[in-house]
Amino acid sequence: MNFNNFTEPGTSKKLDDDSDILVEVKNLKQKNERTIPRFVQSENYAKAFGMQWNKFKKTQLDSFTKQPISYNRLRTAFGSNLNELKGKKVLEAGCGSGRFTEILLSHGAEVYAFDYSNAVDANYDNNMPHERLTLFQADIRKIPFPENFFDIVICLGVLQHTPSTNQSISELNRVTRSQGKIIFDHYKSNIGHYFSLYIPIWLIIKNIKPSNQMKITDWLTRKFFPIHWYFRKNNLIQFILRRFSPISFYYGQFNLSREQHYEFSRLDTHDKNTDQYKRHMTENKFKKMIEKYNYQSYEINSRGNGLECIALKK
Repeated sequence: MNFNNFTEPGTSKKLDDDSDILVEVKNLKQKNERTIPRFVQSENYAKAFGMQWNKFKKTQLDSFTKQPISYNRLRTAFGSNLNELKGKKVLEAGCGSGRFTEILLSHGAEVYAFDYSNAVDANYDNNMPHERLTLFQADIRKIPFPENFFDIVICLGVLQHTPSTNQSISELNRVTRSQGKIIFDHYKSNIGHYFSLYIPIWLIIKNIKPSNQMKITDWLTRKFFPIHWYFRKNNLIQFILRRFSPISFYYGQFNLSREQHYEFSRLDTHDKNTDQYKRHMTENKFKKMIEKYNYQSYEINSRGNGLECIALKK
């Protein structure tokens, strides 16, 4: 863990060693507890995500599934060989329990990973101790690092769940060095979303106390997963199920056992029904937004969660 480069959120002022945040970290180290600097309050709009990643802390890890699911996702989004990561200072924004963190580390990157929720605790349990990993809890709109600090910034599966996509990207740009690479994605507008019962179910569940949300999404998975699984090889019925079923189901996409598929469904059913913010963009709107940042170059691809961008900062 490298605590030497933190700044006060929203400023360029270096964080003093005697600041409350770093003093607390020192106290935690003496108690042999997780030494994670926290720049936000634990009670925030991402609380449900924090509970989720601490419950399913290993579900998406390639080291746990023994399948290259997260590797392939990161490799595709990155757009080039991951060996480029070696020796680079990489910021992972919205790290969750560390599914990508372990891959970044395995390719030699110096990783700074953060989340708005206490999912960083799950990441700590999965990837610490590691001399090239620094974990912290912070707001993506106020990243506690100086300008032009990181060689590469990665933000996957996050922007649509923040209060502002524009503010978030602006802050990611700020901490990226000149000629640095920025990789991010966003949900893509799809007419099918508006003809699915999933949206009204989400509008109900997201307003329930986080402590009860997991009970509800687990109940939904228990009820609907057996139906999906029974008809798993029937494409027509799967298409129909996607119109009204509130759960996520990935048979045919990942080479997993039935139990692993069930855990993936539990995880993502909770994930998609409890986010406080959920935005979709057309490719045209996404492109217009990106053009405002005057990148040296960029490319947009329809894949992954929807729309992916690889950009080089001037």
